Amino acid sequence: MASHTPSNKTLTLDSTHLFLTIQSSPSNFLTFPPIPSTFPPSKHIPKTRFLIDAFRHASDFSVSYFLSHFHSDHYTGLSPSWSKGIIFCSDITSRLLIQVLKVEPKFVFALPIQERVVIDDCEVVLVEANHCPGAVQFLFKVPCKNDRFERYVHTGDFRFCKAMILEPVMSEFVGCDGVFLDTTYCNPKFVFPSQEESVEYIVNVIKRIGGECSNALGKNVLFLIATYVIGKEKILLEVSRKCNRKIIVDARKMEVLRVLGYGENGVFTPDESESDVHVVGWNVLGETWPYFRPNFVRMQEIMVERGYAKVVGFVPTGWTYEVKRNKFAVRSKDSFEIHLVPYSEHSNYDELREYVKFLKPKRVIPTVGMDIEKLDSKHANKMRKYFAGLVDETANKKEFLMGFQRGAHEIDHKDEVGGGPDE
Repeated sequence: MASHTPSNKTLTLDSTHLFLTIQSSPSNFLTFPPIPSTFPPSKHIPKTRFLIDAFRHASDFSVSYFLSHFHSDHYTGLSPSWSKGIIFCSDITSRLLIQVLKVEPKFVFALPIQERVVIDDCEVVLVEANHCPGAVQFLFKVPCKNDRFERYVHTGDFRFCKAMILEPVMSEFVGCDGVFLDTTYCNPKFVFPSQEESVEYIVNVIKRIGGECSNALGKNVLFLIATYVIGKEKILLEVSRKCNRKIIVDARKMEVLRVLGYGENGVFTPDESESDVHVVGWNVLGETWPYFRPNFVRMQEIMVERGYAKVVGFVPTGWTYEVKRNKFAVRSKDSFEIHLVPYSEHSNYDELREYVKFLKPKRVIPTVGMDIEKLDSKHANKMRKYFAGLVDETANKKEFLMGFQRGAHEIDHKDEVGGGPDE
């Protein structure tokens, strides 16, 4: 794994040269075919060969791949046999790729956070995405004709917070040419509480129910928190701190937590006898999509296996908020409770609008949703309507008129990425 130690000198990289060096290729250059017109626009930065979270689309038209974070729907296509290009990502994500997914270190290049790096003549900055550990947004400045450049923000998956707009580098991207936006919850019906409010709810339930049952003999209440392999760590850390409990995790989760630097902090342990707060896999308590369906049978099995009299589960996801309009819905049966907690690591509708209002981009490119792989699909167009009045429509009109004037005097050339004239 290549990495970078901060210095006053800007790190400058050539992804083709890096790739050829790794491959020990006798040739000192590569020729690339054009990126196909069918390539998903939400995964390609214009006028570059930079592909974002696009490993299942990998081919011979690029060796420059960016991974926003370590969730399987974004790294699909990566495996221990990966050899199609350089993977640029954060340091945490690089360690997860190498130690958990077993990608060969020579193909992984860790980039610093909040530092300018030049890759293939383009300026790139990584900023925090407030998603899972290691998740970043990518800020690109792409050179064009006449010493101009185009600016793009690719959010990956992110949860907007006020601290983002206070990042000094973000001010340079106000009025950018495009924002590739995490549109997971891009609908007015998704306006769920802050992460802090949702975490506080979980803490209070554990304290209340744990306190009510503390006087009885034996093991009484087992608390189960559903999480992904990586993600929701904020909940676990706060529950441990505020409820004064260790958190029980399985061997795989423990391996990931060690990579993240949580292995030796005394919060997490695989020993089930040390705590009544246990972490389980995402669908153990029930299916969350397209609506929540509880799995009380599995909860009973776990209760018997681990010797408890009652089980209280928590499913922290924004999807549950759509089903029940009250903030915190509870499903119960016999000795079982499942609390549907609208805790999300994706931005809700109001937060998406606030972020776009701040950036005031020329256009919004949705990255999540049905049919978004077609830029002008009905679904993508519907999503863009939610940001009407927040994008820089004046810039769009000016760009259109300039293009119209040029068209009257020039032969129209197709812009081939990295090779031909600008559109």
